[in-house]
Amino acid sequence: MSTPTNFNQPTPGSNYDNQPNDNSKRMLTIAGIAIAVLLGLSIFLMISKYKSSQQLEATSLELNEQKQAFAELDTKYNDAVAQLEQQKGLNAQLDEKINQQLQQLEQNKTQIEQMIREKRDYRTAIGRLENQKKQYLAEIDKLKEEIGILTEKNTELTTENENLNTSLTETQSMLTQESSAKAALISEKTQLESERAVLSKKVDIASAIRVKNITVKAVDVRSSGKEKSKSRASKVDKLNICFVTEPNEVVPSGEETFYITVVDPTGATLAVESLGSGIAQDKRNEQEFRYTTVATCNYSNDETNVCGAWQPGQNFVKGKYEVKIFNKGYLVGTGSFNLK
Repeated sequence: MSTPTNFNQPTPGSNYDNQPNDNSKRMLTIAGIAIAVLLGLSIFLMISKYKSSQQLEATSLELNEQKQAFAELDTKYNDAVAQLEQQKGLNAQLDEKINQQLQQLEQNKTQIEQMIREKRDYRTAIGRLENQKKQYLAEIDKLKEEIGILTEKNTELTTENENLNTSLTETQSMLTQESSAKAALISEKTQLESERAVLSKKVDIASAIRVKNITVKAVDVRSSGKEKSKSRASKVDKLNICFVTEPNEVVPSGEETFYITVVDPTGATLAVESLGSGIAQDKRNEQEFRYTTVATCNYSNDETNVCGAWQPGQNFVKGKYEVKIFNKGYLVGTGSFNLK
């Protein structure tokens, strides 16, 4: 019997003898590559860390520089504000000017802060802030000088005004005294005029001549002119009104006029203007009255018989009639009569 052939066994002199060496080389190559990669990564990380450190340091420097810049700005700004605030309190106009300057300084400070944040040239701006403060202080000194001049002028004007006020007060006092004196004179004059009016009225009343024995004779006038007494209204066409004056020593002798008012039973005054009727003033009652007719006489401070007539040319009505006699505007006597 023949021996079977084993195909899995390497034959002498074949490549199977070199296979372990190839694996070792491969492992060495991979290890070398890994070492190189790790070495490169380490170098990269070291370089990155160095750059980050440099950047961090630069950022820190920038932040410190900004912090110093803000501090410097605050110092100069606060100094300027303090110096300007010290100038207040002298004058309202000056205070208003300083407040305007402070507002402008605050606006400039805000602009410089923005420049610092944006890393622009802020130092020149800070320098301008300092110059601005000096300029404002110079303006304040100039305004103070002007205010001083104005204050001096104002003092002069105040003194002059006080003198004028004193003079005005004295003048007003004199005018008040004169006004009081004038008022007293006017009051005295008014009182005297009032007293004179009262006296005049009393004299006027006293000068009125009173009358008595008032009689009314109703008559019928015949065609021949002869008069006959009648008592019936339908038969009467004329009234003869007579009275007697009383003595009055106040009244000078002379002609006197008496106004006779006849009031019919209806309350109407008998009056016809064409027959001598009219209107007169009742001084006691301060109103007008209508009169029927007038009667005159030559008065001699004694009893005098006076008569007046009324012939209207028409019939009278039945009833009671009233008669009023006035002299110088005052009622001096009354009477009555009846017609059937």
